[in-house]
Amino acid sequence: MDVVLDLWLSAIYKDSQVHGSEVGPVVYLRNGTGNPLLNYSDLAQRWGLSRSTVGRLLKKLAELEYLTLMSFPGRTGSVIYLNSYLSTMFQVSDVMVDKDEVAMSLNIKLQLPDSTDTADNIPDDPKVCVSDQLISVSKSQVERIVQKVAQVLETQGISCFHCPKSTVKLYPLSGDCTEAVKGDSGQTSVLRIGMAIQCGNNHPIYSFELTMTPISTNF
Repeated sequence: MDVVLDLWLSAIYKDSQVHGSEVGPVVYLRNGTGNPLLNYSDLAQRWGLSRSTVGRLLKKLAELEYLTLMSFPGRTGSVIYLNSYLSTMFQVSDVMVDKDEVAMSLNIKLQLPDSTDTADNIPDDPKVCVSDQLISVSKSQVERIVQKVAQVLETQGISCFHCPKSTVKLYPLSGDCTEAVKGDSGQTSVLRIGMAIQCGNNHPIYSFELTMTPISTNF
C-alpha cells in the first residue's frame, strides 16, 4: 500500500513540463528532467526493495488493474500510468492509454515494417494522398506511418480511418518544412508534415502535425 500511495502522490496529468502527461496520468518522480521513464533500480532504491521484487510488484498491480505498465525495448525504461486516477481525483472519465501514443509523445522509436514489404497490406480505406513535395520519405513508408497514427487516434475516438468517404492528405507545412536539430550524433534533419482528414471531397474535419526524425542504427 505504501508503494501504491507513492505512485498516486507522484502522478502528473497534463503538465506541459512533463512529457507523456498529456496522454494520461503518468508517474513522474520529479527529478527535474521532465521525462517519466523509470528503471527498476531507481524504484528499488526508492522503496527499499530488490529489483526483482519491484518487477513482480508492478506486474501484480498491473494485473489487478491498478496501473498500466509499459516497458520499452533495450535500456529505454518503463512508464507507469495510473488507472481510475481521473475518476477518483477529479470525477471525470478515465482515458485509455495507448503504447504507441506514449512512444510518440516520448520520442521513442516506433518500429515500422520492413521497407521491402509490399504495399498490398495497406488498406484502401481511407484514401491516402501524399504530396509530391514530400520527396524525402517514400510514399509506402508514409502510408505505414499513417496506419500507426490511425491506431493511436482510434483510441481517442477518431474512427474516420475506417470510413470509405474519408481522405487523408499529407503535405509539407511550408516551403521549408525541414529543419536541422543538434542530436547526440550531430545534426539531424527533422521533417514536419501536415495531415488533414477530410470527409468527402473538400470538407476537412481534423488536422494534425507529424514530426519525423530519422534514426540511424549502427551495427
